[in-house]
Amino acid sequence: MNAALAEFRESPLTQDELRPLVGMPVRRQLDILRGMSDPVVDKIADRYYVHFMGFVDRGLPLYPGVVETFPHLAGRAIGTMTTRRRDGAKRMLEVAGLLPYFRTVVGGDEVARPKPFPDLPLHSAAALGVRPEACAIIGDSPVDILAGRAARMWTIAVTYGYGDPGALREAKPHEFLSRFEDLPRVLEDLDARAADPSG
Repeated sequence: MNAALAEFRESPLTQDELRPLVGMPVRRQLDILRGMSDPVVDKIADRYYVHFMGFVDRGLPLYPGVVETFPHLAGRAIGTMTTRRRDGAKRMLEVAGLLPYFRTVVGGDEVARPKPFPDLPLHSAAALGVRPEACAIIGDSPVDILAGRAARMWTIAVTYGYGDPGALREAKPHEFLSRFEDLPRVLEDLDARAADPSG
């Protein structure tokens, strides 16, 4: 973000400013942090993605347990719910070696409204051919959880990512995930809750 801002002679942002806004589109972040909404914001966003994808192409470190856990999710319809542009999201999954596990890749540039609106999770569910009520959203940002809830989906808050744990709790996820290795068990628990009309 700061590399893109520097190209337009804008002062840098701090990690503390940006961290709570991870999961929101670049335009929204700049509107909140700088009150910027003029056409230059689109140019800054374009340059942001050029810099960001440069980092992606140099390699992506994965959180512990991710590579080992994905094979245990076989048989589940897996898609994305990312604010990032679709092509960028697909490239990230390619570089990480995870693309074969995803039935569909969708991005924030495919919907009218960003998270926390339900547009993105509902679009993801439609692309997967799965009813929203049968989907689970997994995210590390409050806007992920709020978007999932708005779409009537199960929500799982990841506590080891960018999101602030207190803000994640306030978003009221159905489950918390502190280790990616626990995801298959958490999904099985949600499957059981969905099958139990009393609970």
